[in-house]
Amino acid sequence: MEQILLIEEGLFETRAALMQDEKLVELQIERPEDISLIGTFYTGRITKLLPDMDIAFVDLGSGETGFLQARDISAKAGKINATVHEGEKLLVQVIKDKTGDKTVQLGCRFSLASSNLIYRPKSQGVILSKHIQGEAVRANLMAFADGIGDAGGLTIRTSAKIASKDDLEAELQYLLKEWSDISAEYLKSEKPGPLGKVQTPLTRILQGQQLAQGAAIIVNSARVMNEAKNFLQSVSPSALDNLEYWDKQTPLFEASGAEEQLEQARKIRIHLKSGASITFEQTEAMVVIDVNSASLTSSSGTRSVEFMTNLKAVGEICRQIRLRNYSGIIVIDFIQMSGKGDVQNLSRVMQKAFDEDPVPTRLIGMTELGLMQVTRKRVRRSLDELMLTPCSACDGRGAVDGETTVLSNVTRALENEIRFSHGATLVVEAGDLLAKRLESHKNILETHLARPLQIIANRQMSALDYKIG
Repeated sequence: MEQILLIEEGLFETRAALMQDEKLVELQIERPEDISLIGTFYTGRITKLLPDMDIAFVDLGSGETGFLQARDISAKAGKINATVHEGEKLLVQVIKDKTGDKTVQLGCRFSLASSNLIYRPKSQGVILSKHIQGEAVRANLMAFADGIGDAGGLTIRTSAKIASKDDLEAELQYLLKEWSDISAEYLKSEKPGPLGKVQTPLTRILQGQQLAQGAAIIVNSARVMNEAKNFLQSVSPSALDNLEYWDKQTPLFEASGAEEQLEQARKIRIHLKSGASITFEQTEAMVVIDVNSASLTSSSGTRSVEFMTNLKAVGEICRQIRLRNYSGIIVIDFIQMSGKGDVQNLSRVMQKAFDEDPVPTRLIGMTELGLMQVTRKRVRRSLDELMLTPCSACDGRGAVDGETTVLSNVTRALENEIRFSHGATLVVEAGDLLAKRLESHKNILETHLARPLQIIANRQMSALDYKIG
């Protein structure tokens, strides 16, 4: 299996696409002003206790707050008011980003993650991924983990089965030092605030990926190339040999096919070569996926058309769940099957596909109504949550591209215009709201593009609509 991580730095966001055998399987978008805080440590101070809800509110500094549940302090914690008190200084870690009106969720059962390892400084014991097979491989990894001694607990991720011993050792030393630095910084701190190294879009991406041994990493920026070298030197020295710089005129995502596949992942309906189609709908309560046989009316062999249609849809459904980064409750409405063992066979294929997903995904099974139930852990916002914003014109019943998404799209369109146009000035005609936003970023856009930029406001266009030239 060929695996390539593409990292494309833009003016407003950095995008990372994980390609496996030329298929886009995972997308991560990080924006400097909106980097995920999951895993970040803070010196916190308890400001308020709500015993009835068994939670505490925590001051994180700079006007930021979070909430802490008693069960996230320790496995043996009692009621919140018996565990912490108002005014208490406390080391906390973000375990969930803010969503809607809810602030970040905090915890004290700490973990520090790298590509192949998760270090748990307040725990003991070794957890070895169940997907690591082979007695010899498991024995070697357990022997490596013994080196941590009483310094904490260690979880060895699936990708570690093909990692070199030197890389695993480098990762472990990196995590141990990171924890040592955070602990020392916390002891010296007097006021609430963040601890540890400042995260950048690139470090969030590289820390979050579980890459196969020998996977290529291609970046489109000399600045990112240098930052990646410095990071990988400390965490995964062998990966430096697979780091490449993309200096061609065609944009990296476009040349690899990632851009086209990303556009497909943003659509509600996907059509399969078989003639069937799959629709995806994300609601506040759950994600609903529906399989439609469409023009497919017959199948070859002894299997029914319903089973074969569902079977051909399974691979794409599992890929899209990972690519769109769906989480929580996922319900799949497959075409009803009546063949003996059809549900079990379909479930077996789905489980095998989910085993390839680094995010914990649980296949619960089929309900009496014929709906397949799945749950997937939330580690980042979904693609829709990140790129879309509620539509004010339809009372929130629809969604449109968010402001940063549109600004990034305009920037890429202007970069593309430069490839084919030799004009001195670039011209953008845009709706009122977008025109104002472009004007506020005009200087950095002109510096980035090395061309003068003319922005024309058109009240006849929708607020965030635009056209180039």
